[in-house]
Amino acid sequence: MDFKTKLLEQIKGAGLNGFTERQLLVRLNVQSADDKKAVKAALAELAASGEFILSAGGKYRTPASVGAVKGTLLCKAKGFGFLVPEDGGEDIFIPRERLGGAMHKDVVYAAAIKNKAGGRREGEVAAILERGYKSVVGTVKKAMDGAFVIPDDRDYFTYVFVPQGALKNAAEGFKVVAKITSYAAGRYPLGEVTEVLGKSGAPVTEVLAITRAFGFADVFEKSVKKEAVVAASVPFGYAGREDLRGLLTVTIDGDDAKDLDDAVSLTRAGEDFKLSVHIADVAHYVKHKSLLDNEAFKRGTSVYFPGNVIPMLPEELSNGVCSLNERVDRPALTTEMLIDVNGKVKGHKIYESVINSDARMTYKNVTKILDGDAELIEKYKDIVPMLRDMLTLSKILNAKRSRRGSVFFESRESVIETDAKGNVLNVKPYEFGVANEIIEEFMLAANETVAEFVSHLGIPFVYRVHEKPSDEKMEIFQRFMDGLGMKVRMKAGIKPHEVQSFLDLAENSEYKTLVNKILLRSMQKAKYDTVNKGHFGLAAKYYCHFTSPIRRYPDLAAHRIIKMMLNGGLNDKNIKKMSAFCGEAAVNSCERERAAELAERQCDDYYKAFFMEDKVGNEYDGIISSVTGFGIFVELLNTVEGLVRNEWLPADDYTFDGDRYTITGKKHFFGLGGAVRVRVESADRTSGQVNFSLVE
Repeated sequence: MDFKTKLLEQIKGAGLNGFTERQLLVRLNVQSADDKKAVKAALAELAASGEFILSAGGKYRTPASVGAVKGTLLCKAKGFGFLVPEDGGEDIFIPRERLGGAMHKDVVYAAAIKNKAGGRREGEVAAILERGYKSVVGTVKKAMDGAFVIPDDRDYFTYVFVPQGALKNAAEGFKVVAKITSYAAGRYPLGEVTEVLGKSGAPVTEVLAITRAFGFADVFEKSVKKEAVVAASVPFGYAGREDLRGLLTVTIDGDDAKDLDDAVSLTRAGEDFKLSVHIADVAHYVKHKSLLDNEAFKRGTSVYFPGNVIPMLPEELSNGVCSLNERVDRPALTTEMLIDVNGKVKGHKIYESVINSDARMTYKNVTKILDGDAELIEKYKDIVPMLRDMLTLSKILNAKRSRRGSVFFESRESVIETDAKGNVLNVKPYEFGVANEIIEEFMLAANETVAEFVSHLGIPFVYRVHEKPSDEKMEIFQRFMDGLGMKVRMKAGIKPHEVQSFLDLAENSEYKTLVNKILLRSMQKAKYDTVNKGHFGLAAKYYCHFTSPIRRYPDLAAHRIIKMMLNGGLNDKNIKKMSAFCGEAAVNSCERERAAELAERQCDDYYKAFFMEDKVGNEYDGIISSVTGFGIFVELLNTVEGLVRNEWLPADDYTFDGDRYTITGKKHFFGLGGAVRVRVESADRTSGQVNFSLVE
């Protein structure tokens, strides 16, 4: 037991609170200079760790005794912040002069809390427990004896000073990653450049900066690459695997996909369908706790952005031996399902297999074949009958989901076309065809089947859960629907089919898009969990992510557990170990999924703003996609979204209604889903912001 811990025990044992350093020395009868020095150092550590709050009067108090609240500090570019309490309580406003050296995303204690006029809680940072930023991504600005790194994240409103010898030859105006080496009270944080990304403003550099800011690197450590090369060079064993190389099998993916982690086969068994979903056996190559596994865990997911991808696994695996490439033997984990004409899974088997894909099909070509393209039908004549059966089965599965109450939200994805230098060539909506629907239904069926199978076994696992919306949010939605003249009745404990009924109610009305958006915003966010809680949106009692182990860590974790079970490796000792592993994987995967979503969104915003820069002055038709207190967002037909600020709206006396997402004036009305015509006023790729004005 170290001295700090012993001192804490003595303080607690004596019931001390609100004491000064001198009072503590007297109480403990500390005499020697060395002992006094040790007590002083230990007190400083205890205050830094949040065990005590050091007040202006030099008194050490427990956080509870001063009403201190622990949470994460979220700062704003204007210089103030809000503490988000970890207990879920109301946010606490922290003015700049009371930040106490704390910065954006730090974990802190806030004390001296009081209610300001209007009921707003206000406090000051009493202790910094953990720094939120270990490094920053920003632009170099030269200074005396070094340079400042100006963070790209404007909410991190403090520059980082880098001494001359730690700049790594980064020139003025270059984007860099700077590791923060120390924090000094009243001064800029000190740092050192760990990576030079390139000249600020270049598309490739800017996208790298975005992905680095969220912790994603496009290169792997040499040791990880070496392990990947070795793993890829070792032939897999055929023994113990079901040989499916004679079974007609295809992959169906996007035109540019290189990591093909799922393949499908379909045969008929009388009136029934035998659907086999083959998933790349990534866990065969990525061993638990290996360097590869640790790296995949840290990344959590692959990140996709226009023209490129940052993979979760090195290309030797992701695009190589793990990818179910055409006419190559590959190890897989197969879920075989016998499905009747009503979509019911009558029986299933999950086993290790070896497959050989007969064709690398694309969504576009499969859709064309099913639409009657004679040339493609002749080219793939051996596969066409199976594709037609796949379409039939996908419709059956979709109808089954509809009957049980699965919610079908509309969404619009973007396709951003770029050249080799990152310049934007075009932005347009993604075309979702029948081939996409086929694969979606088959993957959903496999995910549900695997989750149900594992749940009944009661072994550790990582589930994909989606909990029902809160009663509070649904009450707000009900008021919103009432305002549209659509009366809906909701009971406590809403069911998925009721949510779908609201969408059906608005299907043929002018409010269809509006209702879809608001209802989607009322839903909970899906997440990973070790407890099966079902999937509300899919109206599924059991659900997991199993079908993408090349690009998602939860799927790899699921494979690892299932393979251990199939091979008799889940003894009592391993169950305990894997239970802890699943818990860590679920928490980390949620965090990395969110980081990837934000990184991908920022990259898309960057490219969309880039695309609109030379279109200032052009006019376009659009739909109001969001209504806020400061203006309306309008989405164009090409999926680009821009803001019309309140000051650019036609002159009127406006009232903002946050419950109904409307801005109403005496002469004008703006609500979600409304059609408008806009003019492009500005576009800034750096901020990803596009600004519009209305064309009356």
